[in-house]
Amino acid sequence: MPKGQHKEIAKALREAKAAGFGVIALHSGHVWGKVVAPNGQELKVWSTPRDPETMAKRIREFVRKYPRGGKK
Repeated sequence: MPKGQHKEIAKALREAKAAGFGVIALHSGHVWGKVVAPNGQELKVWSTPRDPETMAKRIREFVRKYPRGGKK
């Protein structure tokens, strides 16, 4: 998983990938990459978030919000 990412963010990204979401590394400016739901919804993952635990929480909420590609 992402080298240099905070351990909670890396863990959340592994969980997203295991749930069938795409995890794409972009390394573009402040954006490390994005999480893509099976239905095409995207969540940006910041390289150096102010609060890594909150970013990890947002990733997990995103995965719960779009389970198996369901639209909300």
